[in-house]
Amino acid sequence: VVIRPNSFLFAFPDKNKNGYITIKDNALVGSGVHIYVANHSFSDLKQPIINQGHDEPKDVVLGEGCWVGANAIILGGVTVGKNAIVAAGAVVTKPVPAYCVVAGSPAKIIKRLDKNA
Repeated sequence: VVIRPNSFLFAFPDKNKNGYITIKDNALVGSGVHIYVANHSFSDLKQPIINQGHDEPKDVVLGEGCWVGANAIILGGVTVGKNAIVAAGAVVTKPVPAYCVVAGSPAKIIKRLDKNA
């Protein structure tokens, strides 16, 4: 596994053991990548967001051989599949299938690497 400088991995498992970050063999994580397992709660319109705490954390998994480009953001509940590529600057909110390239905000599949396999 390679994790380049200025990356930020923020995990805090809860009592149900949700909220882990798992990075599998041979994954590449570019500079400035941010991974978060939870987001701020904001359902109570009468309370400032800072006082509402966080939603329940969800695991993040970076699959074997995947590449997460520089400055990408990966949110809770996302699994990046085997040998998948997350483009630089992408905001990943949903799982990424194996052998796919995702880009954009929110990230969408732009190429399938195994289409001729």
